[in-house]
Amino acid sequence: MAAAKERERILNKAYELWEAEGRPTGRDMEHWFQAEILISQELSKAKAKAPAKAPAKASAKTKSDSPAKPKEKAAAKAPEKAKAKPAAKAKSSSGKASAKSKG
Repeated sequence: MAAAKERERILNKAYELWEAEGRPTGRDMEHWFQAEILISQELSKAKAKAPAKAPAKASAKTKSDSPAKPKEKAAAKAPEKAKAKPAAKAKSSSGKASAKSKG
């Protein structure tokens, strides 16, 4: 498909060159080759601009790395909550023990 689109672009460019030169006869190959060169230069420029977009994707990956840090902080906070629960159980079990010893 891409080759067909590129061929069509070359065809259109060659036609533009032919019309711009006054529609001369017998110079179709010259216009075709000139159009090929111009189109390949356009494609080269487009490819040169493409790597500028690649770092944007890389920055998106770094954004996915940054949420891992808050998870690490949350993981560090989780044991604190776990420590609070056993302390509450210890109070209730000591309360039961005192109730048993009274009874």
